[in-house]
Amino acid sequence: MKKTVENLKASLLAGAIGDALGWPIEFKSHEYIMQKYGPSGLTDLIPNHANIAEVTDDTQMTLFTMEGIVNYLYSDKFSSLVKSVHHSYLRWYKTQKSRFASISSADFDLMSYPQLFHQRSPGTTCLSALKSGIMGTVEKPINDSKGCGGVMRAAPVGYFFEKDEAFDHGCSVAAITHGHPLGYLSSGALAYLMSLIFNGKEIETSVVLTIEKLKSSSNSDVLVTLLQQALSLSKSDQSDIQCIKQLGQGWVAEEALAIAVFCSLRYPDNLQKALIVSVNHDGDSDSTGSITGNILGAYLGMNSIHEEWLNILEVTEIVINFCNIVEQHDKS
Repeated sequence: MKKTVENLKASLLAGAIGDALGWPIEFKSHEYIMQKYGPSGLTDLIPNHANIAEVTDDTQMTLFTMEGIVNYLYSDKFSSLVKSVHHSYLRWYKTQKSRFASISSADFDLMSYPQLFHQRSPGTTCLSALKSGIMGTVEKPINDSKGCGGVMRAAPVGYFFEKDEAFDHGCSVAAITHGHPLGYLSSGALAYLMSLIFNGKEIETSVVLTIEKLKSSSNSDVLVTLLQQALSLSKSDQSDIQCIKQLGQGWVAEEALAIAVFCSLRYPDNLQKALIVSVNHDGDSDSTGSITGNILGAYLGMNSIHEEWLNILEVTEIVINFCNIVEQHDKS
């Protein structure tokens, strides 16, 4: 049975928490993190001077992905999902480049929230692709990038579509800005995985089925191998950091997904522990934390998220309001 909008809410909020947790230590070495925060690394959110835990472009673009999906499904303004999502990404681009500028939205207006106008080191690939005005596609790639900027925003696709359609849409929305096969296949894989989890599958089962799905796609060998390795390492007696180092640093899409899958498999019943492990490494901590939160939030639900984290998270209100709108549409 399909899980409820509460699981979507938990996925978005846990992803945002992973993003906020990892952002302060992105670009920092594991050795530096251990020296600064102790043997367990960074274990809690670091609020700013206003007691707000800030999110980055990972969460911003995830929400704009969902805006594009909602506008496509619940209005007749757009002829295809990818065009609607591209439109929303252009709106996100405006938040990063010209404050208060706006492109109209058919339904839920993320640009009414000033929190989403903050520039938090947005990815250069996303910015340059959107600046061009050209919508990249799987068939006509806009570049050869496989950075994690495509996969880190794809989780909501899995809530709104069944697995095979989610895979195709996941690839398409990533290909808008990331043209390398591993850049968009990783996004398709996450969307497929999320669809399975939102529909009640166990995490390990979902990972195995996602790997099987990928085997039927060309150019997926590297991603298949990494996900198989993540599955194997999750059951090994090696330390968390030893396992993550074998999977990479997360700057590219396939590594970011593999690290998040490893952490989710390693700690399937402990969101806090999985998030802490997912960010305390040498690489792209906010993206690996964000994807891990998306996966486990969907699986474990709202009760898995510490209330004190929600109280200071920058986007809690936005996510709750947005999910309420989705719930209203689902009931109508």
